[in-house]
Amino acid sequence: MQEQTIRWSRSSLIRGTLLMAALLGFPFAAAAQVLWSDEFNSGTAPDSNVWSYDLGAGGWGNSELQQYTSSPANVRVEGGNLIITAQQQLLKGGRRTFTSARLKTDSKLTFQYGTIEARIKVPNLANGLWPAFWTLGSNFSVDGWPNSGELDIMEMGSAAAISAGVVNRRVSSAAHWENNNGTADYGLSYDSPTDLTTDFHILRMEWTPTLVSTFIDNTPIWAIDISSASCTDCTEFHQPHFMIFNLAVGGTFTGQTLASSITAPLPAEMRVDWVRVSDNGFTILGGSAIGSGGGVLTHVDSITPGTSGTGPKKKARATVVVLDENGAAVAGADVTGTFSGSHNQTITAQTNASGVADLVTSVTNGTVAFNICVGNVSKAGMTYDPAANVETCDVR
Repeated sequence: MQEQTIRWSRSSLIRGTLLMAALLGFPFAAAAQVLWSDEFNSGTAPDSNVWSYDLGAGGWGNSELQQYTSSPANVRVEGGNLIITAQQQLLKGGRRTFTSARLKTDSKLTFQYGTIEARIKVPNLANGLWPAFWTLGSNFSVDGWPNSGELDIMEMGSAAAISAGVVNRRVSSAAHWENNNGTADYGLSYDSPTDLTTDFHILRMEWTPTLVSTFIDNTPIWAIDISSASCTDCTEFHQPHFMIFNLAVGGTFTGQTLASSITAPLPAEMRVDWVRVSDNGFTILGGSAIGSGGGVLTHVDSITPGTSGTGPKKKARATVVVLDENGAAVAGADVTGTFSGSHNQTITAQTNASGVADLVTSVTNGTVAFNICVGNVSKAGMTYDPAANVETCDVR
C-alpha cells in the first residue's frame, strides 16, 4: 500500500514458493489457537485500546485523492462489522473531494509470525477505489519505509486489473523491503472466476520464519521464501509488524489520479466482519493492547464440551464460564473459541448474566471428537488474563 510498484522479475520463485506452501498444507491448515481477535460485536466505534488512525491528505506517497478522517461518516462499528466508508463531497463548479478512513494497530497490537486473517467485503471498485489489508514493521515510526518492510495481504483496484476488465475479480499480494539502499518489491495477483465484491471473503496470511504466503478463501494468491538462504536481506520480515485496514480513493496503484476519473459508486463501504491472529508455533504478540484492557482481570473458569443435534448433523458445543479476579461472573464478554478435529471452526459468543458463553458450531458431523481452545475473552474495561485460566482447552 505504501509503494504501488510491483515487479514480476522473480515470478518463477513465486510459483516455487506457492508450490512449497501447498506442499506444507497452508491452504488447508487446521484451525489453530486464536491468540487475539476483534469481532466488532460491541460499541459504535473501533476499540481505542487497539485501533488508532492515520489522518489527513497529501496523497500518502501514492497520489491518493482522499482525506483520511476518524469521523463516524467514514468509520464506524455497526451490525457486527467494522465499516470504512469512502465519501465524496461536491463543491462549487462541479469539483469533487473525497474522505475515507485508515485504521492501524501501531504500538497497540503487534505480531511476529502467525496466521493473520480477516473476513472482508469490498465495494464495487470500478473504477478508482483501492481497499487494502496490510502490515508494516513496528519500526516504521523510527526508520520509515521501506526499512520497516511491508506485507500486503490484500489489495484490489489496480490499473492493470482495470485494463484487463477484472477490477472486481483480481486480488493482489506483495512484499516491499529495503535492499542495498534501494527498494525491493515482490508480488503476484489472483483472478477469481467470480465477482469478489458481492460477498464476504476470508483473506489470510501465513507467516513463518521461512515463508510468507497469502490466500483468499483457501485459494493461494502469493508466497515468498524469506529464509536466509533465499532472501539474504529480509530482516524486515523477522520483526514485529502491525496491521492496517484502509479504503483509498484513486492513486497510482489504480491509475486514477484525477478526481474526474473516479467512476466507482460512492459512498462505498469496505466491511470487516472479524480479524484474528492465531498461533502457528512461532507467533509472538506484543503491544499495549495485550494484557492491558483495564484494571479488572478476567479468566476462563471452566470449559464443558458437548454436542447439539443428532444423527449425521451433530454440532460441536462448548459451554465456557468466565469469572473476574474476585470470582464474580463476567457478563457481556465476547468469548472466542476454536474447535478442531471433527469440527473445524472459530466461534465467538457473548457471556450471559451468569458469565456463561455457549459456543456452537454451524459445522456438522456424524462423528464428534474435537478439541476446543479459548483464544480470547474481550470486554471493555477488563483485561483477559489467560495465565489465570483454570483451563484454556478441553477435549470431547
